[in-house]
Amino acid sequence: MGKPRRHEAETELKLNISPAGEMRIAELAVFRPPQASEPESQRIVTTYFDTPNSDLKRHGFSLRVRRAGDKRIQAVKAAGGSGVAKERGEWEWPTEKESPDLALAAGTPLADVLPPDAEKELGPVVVTDIVRTTRTVKAEGTTIEAALDNGSIEAGETEQPVHELELELREGTPAALYRLALALLAATPLTVEVESKAERGYRLMDKSGPRPEKPKALELGRKVRCIEGLREIIANGLGHLLANRASAMERDAEGIHQTRVATRRLRSALKMLEPRLEPHATALFQDELRRIGRVIGEARDWDVFCLETLPKSFAEPKDAELGEVMRQAAEARRAAADERCGRELAASSFTALVLGLAAWAETGRELRRAVGDRRLKRRLSRQSPDLLDRLARRVTKRARALAPNAPASELHPVRKALKKLRYGVEFVAAFYPRKEVKRYLRQLKGLQESLGAINDAAVAIQLAEDVAKANRVELGAPVAVIAAASEHASRTAKRKLDRQWDAFREQGPFWR
Repeated sequence: MGKPRRHEAETELKLNISPAGEMRIAELAVFRPPQASEPESQRIVTTYFDTPNSDLKRHGFSLRVRRAGDKRIQAVKAAGGSGVAKERGEWEWPTEKESPDLALAAGTPLADVLPPDAEKELGPVVVTDIVRTTRTVKAEGTTIEAALDNGSIEAGETEQPVHELELELREGTPAALYRLALALLAATPLTVEVESKAERGYRLMDKSGPRPEKPKALELGRKVRCIEGLREIIANGLGHLLANRASAMERDAEGIHQTRVATRRLRSALKMLEPRLEPHATALFQDELRRIGRVIGEARDWDVFCLETLPKSFAEPKDAELGEVMRQAAEARRAAADERCGRELAASSFTALVLGLAAWAETGRELRRAVGDRRLKRRLSRQSPDLLDRLARRVTKRARALAPNAPASELHPVRKALKKLRYGVEFVAAFYPRKEVKRYLRQLKGLQESLGAINDAAVAIQLAEDVAKANRVELGAPVAVIAAASEHASRTAKRKLDRQWDAFREQGPFWR
């Protein structure tokens, strides 16, 4: 039995690129000798195998046989983790067969999830036919393999073209990988691709679109240093943002919602660790996240208005006709907001933010607030109480300043502070007893829901009035119905609020 040629984690960054973009980057100095090797091209045909129940995919593995010329390589790959560049376990063996030999995979994690008689059940599910042009690039003391892939992904009778640049880290740190990608982005538009070719092939097979994803839970080790914790938190947030980009661009309401959550979580991470971070770069990233978040937020507000507010406001049959008039006018505004959101997520500025933030999070010297500040090198678990105290004080300060029956505009800053506190708790939850964290988060989420209902009611009235003011006087009656329903929802939420605040104050900070 042959031993695997490689048993290690690979770090790779996939970028979508146009054929014209390929020509532009081929002329860049970084892609030409002496910085890069001469390009070499070959045709690669790869067949992915799985059971009829997709057991391998379900457990996060792919099994493939790749043919390049007269050589065949069998490989097992594990699903990548969170982040922009994916770190994936990979095991490879030379083989003479067209189909996989499971005896070779006996020492890999794949063997633990295979069903009985798996070899009999395995069959081809996806085929990729690619012409790959590779160069070895030397950048910042780092060795990177740059592969331009052109070809197709086939699943059954369905086919999808591939125009992709894959940057694989061979030696060095991921920061150089991102900086190389930023240099290429300056020459031609690029977007980050988070799905592997196999994953895209499975979607072709299922005839399914991109699916929205919630953020993955963070499990930081107790000994993780602050700088490493920040890197993992940022990677988690960027992974969440990119995972929902495609569904948001297809105007999926949940995809848009999750991209908004992702931008807020990233801003919250920077806010929580602000005392440790270099302020100028942090402010630039915050400003860009805020700007993009406003565009996404507008699309999300119209989604809520059309999909939640209108059905609730016009639930009575007698109001159905009024509701339809408002719905048609509002859907036009929603479509325009979704289009703006899609353009923003497709723009080079979005890719630059993702790559720039990822590169920055990978550095040490550039992150630190001041020369000699070593707090980023200390354990995050020991610093998290002070960091959470700071977020909690902001909540207390804003809540204390509220007048009885404060309007939604005054409650909104409290709601934002609560969100930052909630996300901060979630980032470092692994350092504390699960039950205490869960209890605290339950109280936070209850407050957020009530404050969110009050905010949604105010936004609903504002959006309804905006539609009516666009020379639509006939919408006055629907506006009145929406205002009545929204004000009722707001009053109901406010009645809960006092009890929820009392319960939240009584529990105190679990991290002390």
